[in-house]
Order: sequence, then structure tokens, then C-alpha cells
Amino acid sequence: MLDWIAAAFEVSGLWIIGNKKKFGFILLILCSISWIILGIQVQKYGLSVAAFVCFVIHVRNYLKWYKNEEKERTKI
Repeated sequence: MLDWIAAAFEVSGLWIIGNKKKFGFILLILCSISWIILGIQVQKYGLSVAAFVCFVIHVRNYLKWYKNEEKERTKI
């Protein structure tokens, strides 16, 4: 069941980012957490490591997006 949840978070997150909404990164972060948990449960540690790397990238991208939004607001 957790794999379906992770897949739903991932597809939804990618769709929302495609619509230029920052909230998509939150869904991708939840997706990565789900994949990490699933990888540990089924003892597929490569999956967990890859999902952790994706988690870090999603957090980084969220923060960059947030900083860029703040810069745009201060220009006005």
C-alpha cells in the first residue's frame, strides 16, 4: 500500500510543480519519505539511499524556490 501512496505523491507533486506551484515540492518530500520507509521495510536499502538523495534534492529545490519568490517580492 505504501508504494501506491508514494506513487500518488510523486505524480501529484510533479504535476503541481509543472503548474509552477511550490506545494509540489512538499508532495515530493512526502513521496521520498514514503520510499525511504518502504525501502527499509522490504530491505531494499538501495531504494532507501536513492530516495534519501531525492529527499535532499527536493528540500534544496523548495528552499531555492522560496528564496527566489522572496527576491521577486522585494523587487516590487
